[in-house]
Amino acid sequence: MRGDIFNAPIIFAQDVKHSDIENRIAAFGVTNSARKLTVVFTVREQLIRIISAQDMNRREREFYKNHEKDPKL
Repeated sequence: MRGDIFNAPIIFAQDVKHSDIENRIAAFGVTNSARKLTVVFTVREQLIRIISAQDMNRREREFYKNHEKDPKL
């Protein structure tokens, strides 16, 4: 079984559009196999709950490209 993990840089952003009930965070990164993924998750007590993981769409790829060189943007 192949395991993909994010390599640096990883960009984190609040998912305010979908965060009415719980604090959701989106992580944008590139895997060992060069896939550009968006992973949305929440933290409950000491557990991380993955809400979704998918290939970045066009807008997310542009966001990542603009922020990977300067994550403070």
